[in-house]
Amino acid sequence: MVNTNNRNDIVLDILGRVQEALAEAKGELTPELVKSVEAGVRADWGGDRVFIAKRRGEGHSNRNSRIFRDYLAGERVKLLSRRYELSERQVLRIIKAPPK
Repeated sequence: MVNTNNRNDIVLDILGRVQEALAEAKGELTPELVKSVEAGVRADWGGDRVFIAKRRGEGHSNRNSRIFRDYLAGERVKLLSRRYELSERQVLRIIKAPPK
């Protein structure tokens, strides 16, 4: 059963499944438990192309605000793309987007 809060994030989904399974098994990690979790993950995620973000917890709006602020302070797009690990095109898109 996929937790509806985690159904769009494979990492959180897998961690949630493992946590639930361990709680039910009273903390004992058995081969059967591993197979059960694996079967559930494969049933729900199998065949999907999954994107796993590098960072979690930091909203894009915070990052984008910093990029926009740095750009206004005179930072070059090339430097910003390296600093924030984005393509130059992504940085340009952020800079041209209206602030929220």
